Amino acid sequence: MSEKRVNIENAKVIPRPDYVAVLESIKQAGFCPFCKEHFEKHHTRPILFKNEHWFATENAWPYDGARHHFVIISLAHVENAETLPAEAWAALKDAYQYLVTTRTLAGATLLMRSGDTDFTGASVSHVHAQVISGGPRSDDVEHINALVGFKHT
Repeated sequence: MSEKRVNIENAKVIPRPDYVAVLESIKQAGFCPFCKEHFEKHHTRPILFKNEHWFATENAWPYDGARHHFVIISLAHVENAETLPAEAWAALKDAYQYLVTTRTLAGATLLMRSGDTDFTGASVSHVHAQVISGGPRSDDVEHINALVGFKHT
C-alpha cells in the first residue's frame, strides 16, 4: 500500500477548509479513508449502491456548482485501475447505471482516480470514480471547476 494514502496538498487546491481538516485527521490516524472498514468513521452519507466490487454514495465534499456528485469506491484496496479484474469493470458500469437511472441524470461526467495522486489530483490513493452532474449550459452559468491533474510542462 502506498505511503501516500491521503494527499493533503491536493485537497488544498480548491479551498475547502473543512475537507482539509478531516483529511489531516485521517492522515494522522494512518488509515485509508476509502477502505470499507474505515469509510464510515468520517463519512455520514448513506451507501446508495453496493455490489461485489464497488459501493457508491454521495460525495461528502461535492464540487461547487454540482447538482449531483457521487463517488463509486472499490471495495478492495486497489491503487491502480489497471489491476482491476474484468468483472470489476463490468460491475463499475452497473454502479454508474444505477446512479444515472435512479437520479434521472440527463448527463453526467464519469471521472476515475487511479495511480499516483501527484499526477491525478486525487486526495485519496484508492481507486474510485466520481459521477458529477450540474445543470444545463447557458450563457449566464459558470462551469464546474475540478482538479483532474497537473499541467505537463
